[in-house]
Amino acid sequence: MHNLWIPVVAIFVVAGLIFGSQAYSEAQRDAHIAATISERLESQAPAKISHLTRVNKGYGVCGDYELSGAESGHFYYNSNTKRLALGTDAPLYQDNCKSVYN
Repeated sequence: MHNLWIPVVAIFVVAGLIFGSQAYSEAQRDAHIAATISERLESQAPAKISHLTRVNKGYGVCGDYELSGAESGHFYYNSNTKRLALGTDAPLYQDNCKSVYN
């Protein structure tokens, strides 16, 4: 019976590592997006991002941003190329996010 517990515990440990690292990776991506938006808009205040939607098989992210209540808008971020598009008029946003929100 003891030999049965070892594989069961190992499976749970591996599953925890996989899902934990994925959550950590997404949190890092979100922090990078927020910092990039703040940089692009030359704001000292950190951007708040919300309503995130994964597109392009998980390689892109569409969402909304807000800078301390003053400015807000929509963005598209490509995780693969690290390209950021701000505003609904940006071609990258149009190509990747317009169909998600319509």
